[in-house]
Amino acid sequence: MPVVVGVRFKDSGKIYYFDPGDLDLHTGDPVIVETVRGLELARVAFERREVSDDAIVGELKPVVRRAEDADLARMAELQQYHAEALARCAEKVQEHGLPMKLVKAEYSFDGSRLTFYFTADQRVDFRQLVRDLARTFKTRIELRQIGPRDEAKMLGGIGPCGRILCCASFLPDYARVTIKMAKDQDLPLNPSKISGVCGRLLCCLSYEHEQYLEMRSQLPKRGTWVMTPDGPGEVVGQHVLKQQVLVQLASSGMIETYDIPQITLATEQVAALARARAAEGITPVRPAKTDRGERRMLRDDIDAFEWNDDLCLLEDDEASFSPPAPVLLPTVESNRDAEQQPAAKSRVRRRGGNAAKDAPAAAAKAPGKTPPAAAAKAPGKTPPAAAAKAPAKPSSPEPAATAGSDAGKRRRRRRNTGK
Repeated sequence: MPVVVGVRFKDSGKIYYFDPGDLDLHTGDPVIVETVRGLELARVAFERREVSDDAIVGELKPVVRRAEDADLARMAELQQYHAEALARCAEKVQEHGLPMKLVKAEYSFDGSRLTFYFTADQRVDFRQLVRDLARTFKTRIELRQIGPRDEAKMLGGIGPCGRILCCASFLPDYARVTIKMAKDQDLPLNPSKISGVCGRLLCCLSYEHEQYLEMRSQLPKRGTWVMTPDGPGEVVGQHVLKQQVLVQLASSGMIETYDIPQITLATEQVAALARARAAEGITPVRPAKTDRGERRMLRDDIDAFEWNDDLCLLEDDEASFSPPAPVLLPTVESNRDAEQQPAAKSRVRRRGGNAAKDAPAAAAKAPGKTPPAAAAKAPGKTPPAAAAKAPAKPSSPEPAATAGSDAGKRRRRRRNTGK
């Protein structure tokens, strides 16, 4: 197996393998290595070690030498011209009217190449721009389009957590981050909350994703029914890090928080009780299943409330309710008794009533009596007017009509005599 050392060209860049030769290199030592673009300054990431042949991609380049102080001073001098080169390139971009945003300018170790990094929403035809820049800087020009993550890595910055960006400090590769990772961690799906300075999803979402999946697998899923110390309920939420679940109780509809040991203990107690009853021969009666399922039936029983029984309490009891007793008015027979009782006669006069006129109406309202008008309309009987027009018959008049005529005569006689 070949012996290699790992070097980095940037602090948070990828690690490349090089052949150390006979050099005794240590971690952090500056070295000059040979690349496809010429000589470059790099730093040792890890010391020599043996790796498999599959780990080496392409030809293994050698480490030329250890960098000296003059090499570091030359590199620092070239970095002073980066800002000036970037400003002049921006002027050329504005002259050509190209839709591109310059990010950084960088010289190579020997100064033979000048590279410009830019971002753009689409591909840009910068061939004419490269010619103008080559005539301006008198060196080899290279334009490289990068993405928003690479831009944040080059420029650096402070993340929402208050620390230096991971990509600019230690992260060599960009992890694949998806929105599902944010959902698994119960994070708010707000772009401003789960996005970094680059405008993409936070790289740190992938750090703890596997741990969240492992801890979530130990919790009951949402929508399942569990047994709690307060009775059965439906799981409506989870606290993954606290290993707790939010349960909506079936008895009261309240949402309570329970630990996993509490749910486990309550389930074991119910199971033990069920086994004891089964040993005694007690079979639980299960409600009939419908198309909606037992869970929907239980939920309907909680949501639906029977108001009929409560409304019946507001109504009067029919058994305790009795209609008022009917008021009996004086009849014809009572008028006859009034003739013999002067006190009753004077009491009727003080009320301003006329016993003679009120007698027929009183007789009509009295129970068991038939008024003359009703008797006239009754089937099978002939009214007085019809009897007058009808031919005379040998039969005698009805007793009710004779009694009424005799009483009227007596009343008229008393009225005329003043008795």
